[in-house]
Amino acid sequence: MDEKKIAMNVRNEDLSEETKTLISSLPSDKDSTGRNVCKYQGCWYTPHILQAVLNFQKNFKPQDTDIIVASFPKCGTTWLKALTFAVVCRSKHPSHDDHHPLLSDNPHVLVPYLEMNLYYYSAKPDFTKFSSSPRLFSTHMPSHMLQEGLKDSTCKFVYMSRNVKDTLVSYWHFFCKKQTDDNVLSGFEDTFEMFCRGVTIFGPFWDQVLSYWRGSLEDPNHVLFMKFEEMKAEPREQIKRLAEFLGCPFTKEE
Repeated sequence: MDEKKIAMNVRNEDLSEETKTLISSLPSDKDSTGRNVCKYQGCWYTPHILQAVLNFQKNFKPQDTDIIVASFPKCGTTWLKALTFAVVCRSKHPSHDDHHPLLSDNPHVLVPYLEMNLYYYSAKPDFTKFSSSPRLFSTHMPSHMLQEGLKDSTCKFVYMSRNVKDTLVSYWHFFCKKQTDDNVLSGFEDTFEMFCRGVTIFGPFWDQVLSYWRGSLEDPNHVLFMKFEEMKAEPREQIKRLAEFLGCPFTKEE
């Protein structure tokens, strides 16, 4: 597919010349929602998210106490963000607080995406509002894409995985609700085939899941691998496990 086709339905003026040049050299396709996607370092992105990933890799300045919540889309991301925020910030915001931030703010606001929020809108976003420690961020990027922006950092990752069939069904229903005249989801059979081929934003699915699973085996002090199904079945034990990993275990009184 040539550069002209890749750029279709994309606001070219919002992309840097460097990004457009890079995209012209990458494998390209359309995902099941009709969005143009390109494959960079083994992962599929829309052009604007790819630019955000490049911005992150070049400009992010990590702190050793940073916590990054990671997942493939539709794998319990919002749930994990809320739990992580509640656990880490519970001394400042106890659960009985009538003004708890989770009562007024979306978890995506409290734990923003690096590539779909902060670096999506600016190559050098303002981090002054993240003055408290630890800073909480989130991502859908596979772990190898984060290494460039996290060199020599000891920050911690919490990854949530989910049964692949449930992930696909949730993905299907999510995008069915977001259909517009300009963005029509393919039939379920075509969506299934593209998902299996890995041509979905932040895909392939198994490559991402395995990247964090292997990371948890190689460096369990800095990568926690959690499962959506275990969180549903044993929320008490899994939240205790999360708190211990993040260095803020529950007391006997709690």
